[in-house]
Amino acid sequence: MPTRVHVLTTTALCLASWSCTTSTTGGAEPSPTTGQDPTGAPPVSTTENMVTGSATTATTGGAVDSTTSEEPGDTQPLFDVGGGQDLGSGCGGSGPPTNATLTGTVWAPNGEIPVSGALVYTTSSLPTGIPDQVYCEECEALTCDDLFTLSEADGSFALQTIAADAQYLVVRKGQFMRVTQIDIAEGPAPLDASVTSLPSQRDPAAGEYIPNIAVGYGSFDRIEDTLGKFGLGTTAISNMQETLTPGTEPFDIWDNGGGNDGFTQQGTFADLINDPVRMADYHIIFVPCSSDTYLSALNMATIANIRDWVAAGGRWYVADWANEWMEQVFPDYQTLDGEPNNADGSVYDSDATVLDPGMLAWLQALPPALKDINPLNDESHPTLLDLPAFVTTVDNWSVVEQVHPILVDDGMGAMVDVGHTVWLEGAGGGFGVHPLTVTGQFGCGKIQFTSYHGAEFFDYVGLSPQELILIYTILEIGVCQNNILPPPQG
Repeated sequence: MPTRVHVLTTTALCLASWSCTTSTTGGAEPSPTTGQDPTGAPPVSTTENMVTGSATTATTGGAVDSTTSEEPGDTQPLFDVGGGQDLGSGCGGSGPPTNATLTGTVWAPNGEIPVSGALVYTTSSLPTGIPDQVYCEECEALTCDDLFTLSEADGSFALQTIAADAQYLVVRKGQFMRVTQIDIAEGPAPLDASVTSLPSQRDPAAGEYIPNIAVGYGSFDRIEDTLGKFGLGTTAISNMQETLTPGTEPFDIWDNGGGNDGFTQQGTFADLINDPVRMADYHIIFVPCSSDTYLSALNMATIANIRDWVAAGGRWYVADWANEWMEQVFPDYQTLDGEPNNADGSVYDSDATVLDPGMLAWLQALPPALKDINPLNDESHPTLLDLPAFVTTVDNWSVVEQVHPILVDDGMGAMVDVGHTVWLEGAGGGFGVHPLTVTGQFGCGKIQFTSYHGAEFFDYVGLSPQELILIYTILEIGVCQNNILPPPQG
């Protein structure tokens, strides 16, 4: 049986991410205070407004007057996370009359982690699904008749909509999307978590979409366990250790020096990067911390394969001692201590500052059980209880000394910086305050580097703070982009 709402056209599907940014003349961002281009150009027209949101303001019934910023410390969220004002200003405050309110919480696939900034909308037409291969996802405009909302920092939402039968409820964050046909009755209606949770598998016939993921199975970092605890697979708990059960993962494993540990593997990581056709099957490729087993496979041809894949829309994630897979492939974006080819440092902890306000709000809004996993374990782990002052990251093994501006011609006479945004920074390893988690844009795609393991070095039960931070950024680098620029030359 269905439930109830209205009108988000399929052309707005790139809402895919709620975090589209608004384009202005010259490629510059609108001013956070005036909504104008810093150069003095007038605000964009109503027809150019895009879906954005700050995950703190539920919005319905019109286009957004965007005031997006990409600088840490600003009052708006960063990167392609969006940042919008209340709806109405772009359409004179008007929109279709509503007579129903859908409420609920957007959850991660495990049903326990709330998802902030998720797009929730209804439409009378079956939405277009997520393509099965790498693709370039650009945000598309909405009309003033579109009704939608964004989940708050705690995942909650209230969607003002229109009563009607056989509508489609769409819940989406990046390349995770669930589509459910519902009947919408007049008045308030709470929605069950079964229709507001992000899916755990890709099943287009059931309206369930997740990104196609490849994991370079490494020696030291258990990214596969993190994904399992997020809900992509089944985890088993024994002797205060929580690990992914081989065979339950809805993603592919490629050997990158970590053996197999019971997992079915598609081949070696060298095989993958030598095969651009196979790479195109994935939306995200993880290169967690590992030995240098297949590092010799990096050459001019394979580097070109990786860069072409990212430029086409791929998301490339690299962690600590796998740093060569960032340093050699995207060398202009950052300087690592010890480069070239000697950035495998010694372990250190860092009391890190969270620079992104959206991430900080989400971390602080998490349920108490996620903020402190120590009651589940017999060893001490960092908690989120020191926020907003700091959060401790452990098992940092690399140091990002600097991030660099990467300027790309926007085709209209302006140069736009697509280089790294810093999400987290802190001191440690004999260095002063330096970036710990960074993301950048390369054509249609994104690159991300963390100086620490996604998961702490030893097994434990629950999600550590740095795993939660990783999950947040994974969702954010999957969202759509506006005014996509070509990759930098050289």
